[in-house]
Amino acid sequence: MTESTQSTEVLERIQLEALVSIKAYIPEDAMTASLLGTERTGHGVRIRDDGLIVTIGYLINEAEEIWVTTEDGLSSAAFVVGNDFRSGLALIKPTLPLPGPSMPIAETDEIKVGDAVVIAASTESEPQTVDAQVLARQEFAGRWEYLLEEAIFSAPPHPSWSGAALMNLEGELCAIGSLVIQGFEIRGDQRTVNMSVPVQT
Repeated sequence: MTESTQSTEVLERIQLEALVSIKAYIPEDAMTASLLGTERTGHGVRIRDDGLIVTIGYLINEAEEIWVTTEDGLSSAAFVVGNDFRSGLALIKPTLPLPGPSMPIAETDEIKVGDAVVIAASTESEPQTVDAQVLARQEFAGRWEYLLEEAIFSAPPHPSWSGAALMNLEGELCAIGSLVIQGFEIRGDQRTVNMSVPVQT
């Protein structure tokens, strides 16, 4: 059994209960509706015992209604606590108590190129977890006037990346999934990768 496989089994038993599904509804006349849609689904991670959840900001940007569902199938409406357009991360909180553990946050600076990581999404995704490797840590510039200085690029990509948790082998949250990028060049090779936003930005 490899270290990565062993870590995934631990995460499935303990840490994955901190993951939630997110569904957001956006008005048709919202500025981002034509680009990102009016019904958005993704994932989030409970990071505090009071229910605070971190996710990727574009999932809930301009939302008029947000719903969160736990691994046990419990659902609640949620509201936006903060949306940091500089980093691309957002914080939301359910209006009702949803029982479950929180995920500890790692020191993101400790994640280096070559490190083994686990990317995990809520139970609605298949597969739920992907064993991956950090291929690069570098600047990412989005066409929507977005600049991230130390984005984390990893492969193989998780097929349900929006708001997914990127964790180290200790089960600590390092980053939140943002994009899948095809044709990402690594040492002359073209790879399909996930771009994740460090939670310590």
